[in-house]
Amino acid sequence: MSPGAALLELAIVIVLAGLLAAIAVPRARAALDYAAADAAAREITTALAVARQSAIRHGVRARLVIGADSLRGELWDGARWQPGARWPGPAAHGVSVQVSNPIVTYAPNGVGWGASNTTVTLRRGSQIETITTSRVGRVRRW
Repeated sequence: MSPGAALLELAIVIVLAGLLAAIAVPRARAALDYAAADAAAREITTALAVARQSAIRHGVRARLVIGADSLRGELWDGARWQPGARWPGPAAHGVSVQVSNPIVTYAPNGVGWGASNTTVTLRRGSQIETITTSRVGRVRRW
């Protein structure tokens, strides 16, 4: 076998590896976008459930403040909002967030308080996740 043949084989392997990478990278990026948006959506739905259950358990109003950098749960003590549970926001996953009402408040019975209907839209790449809350406290993920 001549040295030229080994060089030709090496060039063919490199071209094939490049071709496979060109096919796999866009699919991997879409999978990463899906995983990040899904994780952010799960964290928001969990935070909403925790806020609602905190209102019911403590018998006071509870709210969740949704921001790009953090999700903050708070309880009303009769005079002011007291800090509660806190989670990183969607930005921690590289996900952008658009919220129709960034403060979701629950009454002591778990029903939405005031303007509690909210739509949260999460985006990363081509992946879009939508979460809605209703006046009765239901959370739905689209």
